[in-house]
Amino acid sequence: MSVDLVWQGPVGPGCAPGAPFPDDPLLFDNLCEAGVYLRVKTYEGDRTIAYAGQSVSLLSRFDQHLVAMLSLAAPLRDAAGHVVFTGDAAARIDAYGRLEEATALAASDAGRVRFWYALCDDYFHTEHLNLAEGLLQRRIAARMSAAHPGGPAVVENAKAAPGAMPDDVPDVWINDFSGLDVASAKLLGDLLGAETMTLEMLTGNAA
Repeated sequence: MSVDLVWQGPVGPGCAPGAPFPDDPLLFDNLCEAGVYLRVKTYEGDRTIAYAGQSVSLLSRFDQHLVAMLSLAAPLRDAAGHVVFTGDAAARIDAYGRLEEATALAASDAGRVRFWYALCDDYFHTEHLNLAEGLLQRRIAARMSAAHPGGPAVVENAKAAPGAMPDDVPDVWINDFSGLDVASAKLLGDLLGAETMTLEMLTGNAA
């Protein structure tokens, strides 16, 4: 059985100024649904840093990401994409003595964030979220490692370990970028590729 991940977006502070999230009630309601997502930040030299995740309420999860960054509770990067703030307690205590600098860094990095997402549907169920997240993480890591061998990591969260899967879990996953604008389709295409994702990716037998 195959599942299409129909990608939508972007939303977030890194989009058009003044319109980080949609005003359309239907689109806004969609963001409160379950699905997988990519959090993407772009830095100098078009360096791209990605985070693949999942949530039963996407908007709530997006809010958590941004709150953590703006409250100095998450790693922050400079304009070149290098981690210059770790987000742990020791870093925050140090930052309290230079709040103007620290909050400016947080605002700058949060301002780069864009989210793309694919909603659960009749074939992509909530019990498949962990599986889909792991496939996305491994696909991005494999493609970026091949494109930049020996370079710095571009996936911010670790690869999810395969868990127990039901017998009827979909074995083929297809990324559908047809609803995206040209720039978004290229960006996600660079990260995820055109090839289907399969369960073998979670056992190390495929990329």
